[in-house]
Amino acid sequence: MKIDGVALEEDLRRIEAVLGELTSRQRLAVDANSRFDRDGAIAYGKALSQYDLFWYEEAGDPLDFELQAELAKHYAGSMATGENLFSMQDARNLIRYGGMRSDRDWLQFDCALSYGLIEYLRTLQMVAEYGWSARRCIPHGGHQMSLNIAASLGLGGNESYPNLFQPYGGFPDGVEVQGGYITMPELPGIGFEGKSDLYREMKALSA
Repeated sequence: MKIDGVALEEDLRRIEAVLGELTSRQRLAVDANSRFDRDGAIAYGKALSQYDLFWYEEAGDPLDFELQAELAKHYAGSMATGENLFSMQDARNLIRYGGMRSDRDWLQFDCALSYGLIEYLRTLQMVAEYGWSARRCIPHGGHQMSLNIAASLGLGGNESYPNLFQPYGGFPDGVEVQGGYITMPELPGIGFEGKSDLYREMKALSA
């Protein structure tokens, strides 16, 4: 859920309301969309520490690595960021200077926007050299290209948005979420053909 559209106290009430609707198998992640300065990020981090959140996402400017590192000193839960970092060099600076912790935090580099698959593979090689598992990487882009790349490279997951960004979001035809997981069909390449509404769109664009 998005945060900082209202005062902190109201956001906490919103968070508690959502948590009250979740089952024991579900976790809540919150996303600040880069809104905070250092003091704001830390204030929210301290307040959010009382909840068992899946992550606290993109608290500040994506290139403000000092802010991210300072937040890590005050927020013991999982942080997530990186969706607006597209080069291996920017990703490396986040790992070097952003205070991200390989045992709990999440890297959201968008494999479909990171200057191509080869650049993303360079990024994965870099994070491995710094002791990170590819399982800590969850691409931010919620579409078929990211989904297929995430599955093929054994990443930690993918934001797929089944009810948004159609026909590009969601899953191939017949694929269902079961226990938080899906089974990808045996399709070549990016697998656009497995999503009939997307395939129709691609055919129309190429006509």
